[in-house]
Amino acid sequence: MNKLGKNLKLSCIACLFVGLAAIVVGIVAGIQELFDVDALATIVCGLGATPAGAKASRLANVPNNASKVRTISLIVLVATIAFGVVAYLMGNPTPLQLGALALVAVASLAMLVFSHRIVKDLERV
Repeated sequence: MNKLGKNLKLSCIACLFVGLAAIVVGIVAGIQELFDVDALATIVCGLGATPAGAKASRLANVPNNASKVRTISLIVLVATIAFGVVAYLMGNPTPLQLGALALVAVASLAMLVFSHRIVKDLERV
C-alpha cells in the first residue's frame, strides 16, 4: 500500500472514530437540553459518519475502490454541512457540538481529498 492509500485508510478510520465521538457528544448534549434540534443533528451526523467510515476503511484496502470512497465521503461531507447549518440556525448548539460537527466535516474532507488523489493517480496509469 502506498502513502496515499495509507493516508486514505487513516482518514477513514478517523472518520469512524470522530463519528462515534459525535454520537456521544450529541447524546450528552441531548440529555442536558432535552434533545433539541442541535443535539439531534449532531447525533444524526455521527450516525452517518460512523458506518460511512467503517465501509470506506474496508473499501480503502483496494485502490480501485477509491471512487466509491470518494462518493461516500462526498455524501457525508454535504450531509454534515447541511446538518451543521440546520443546527446553527434552528438551535443553540454548544461549542462542543459545533466542534464535533466540524471534526466530522474535516475527516470526511480528508477522505475526499485522498480518494480523489488516488483516483487521479489511477487514471494517469
